[in-house]
Amino acid sequence: MSERPRPAPLTSLFSRARPVRGTTGMVVLVVGTLAVMGAITVFEFVTPPDETFGGLTLLCVVAALWLLPPWPALLISAVALIQPAVLETTGQWPVLTADFQFIAVAVVTVFGIVAVNALGRVGAEREALIEGLTRFTADAAHELNSPLSAIRVAAEVTLRHPREPERYVASLQQIRDQAVRLSVLTEGLLLLARRDARALVLRRVPLSVDDLMEELYDRWRGPAERAQVSFDVERDSGAEISGDAVLLGRLLDNLVDNSMRYARTRVSVSSRMEGGACVVGVEDDGGGFPEGARPATVEQLRRGDRLPARSGGTGLGLSIALAIAAEHGGAINLEHPIGGLRTVVRLPVTSS
Repeated sequence: MSERPRPAPLTSLFSRARPVRGTTGMVVLVVGTLAVMGAITVFEFVTPPDETFGGLTLLCVVAALWLLPPWPALLISAVALIQPAVLETTGQWPVLTADFQFIAVAVVTVFGIVAVNALGRVGAEREALIEGLTRFTADAAHELNSPLSAIRVAAEVTLRHPREPERYVASLQQIRDQAVRLSVLTEGLLLLARRDARALVLRRVPLSVDDLMEELYDRWRGPAERAQVSFDVERDSGAEISGDAVLLGRLLDNLVDNSMRYARTRVSVSSRMEGGACVVGVEDDGGGFPEGARPATVEQLRRGDRLPARSGGTGLGLSIALAIAAEHGGAINLEHPIGGLRTVVRLPVTSS
């Protein structure tokens, strides 16, 4: 799922969009209204007390802060701050009334900016959560549909006609394999759900990266042979990390699985020390991406935004990998060697 929104820096208070896009027209309208109100007061064109226009000025400031981009809204607030000074100078307002109006406009401006941007952040976070939930649901439906369909088809074909015992055994084995796959996918969905609920617990223990690489090789040597893909793993980095062995194994499995899907002849896994971090790279020779369609981040590859067909069906596995790496204080990046794709995982080390 999507990353949690980061707290906005102070400068973002003056850079957020507002509902109204016709900025120039709105600025002219509000400034003109303030000018007319000031002229009416100065030239005594009305019978009500002059101070009644103070509330209308505050209303213009509030409307500007809500509807306009920050800088035009601040311009209107500045005009509203000048108005009481002009009216005091011309003798239309007493000093106390002018000072009160000046303070009121200043306070409304400050609190208005804070309130509008707080509401904007809430709306942005809500949109991000909805987008993440929608994408998560789509990934889950896509990944779960395949094993469920395979189980249904295997059962329907097997029950259609009487068969020899060997055929029944083969069908049951196929159903078992798909059930195992379905169980793995369900565990992955639960992992993402626990992570988003901040309930994911890591069972951290000291781990040797070389041991993780050895176990990875043992798990994938057979599938690679059946896929007729060369599978090479470097096991001499000497790095040690603190982490959850099961989750880190799943992270590496997901990356290797993604590479195996598209590799032509080779998948290689490397590990090395670099700048106080252990760097694990998973590379394949699956052709990579065209020059103008290369994903810059794993998030783009996971979503498959405007990417070739290679990116299909990787959403859930890469979501899990990203979540596990983040929980271990690491990150996943992409590199694009000629004719392939390299997924690079960086994890902090404890010693080497």
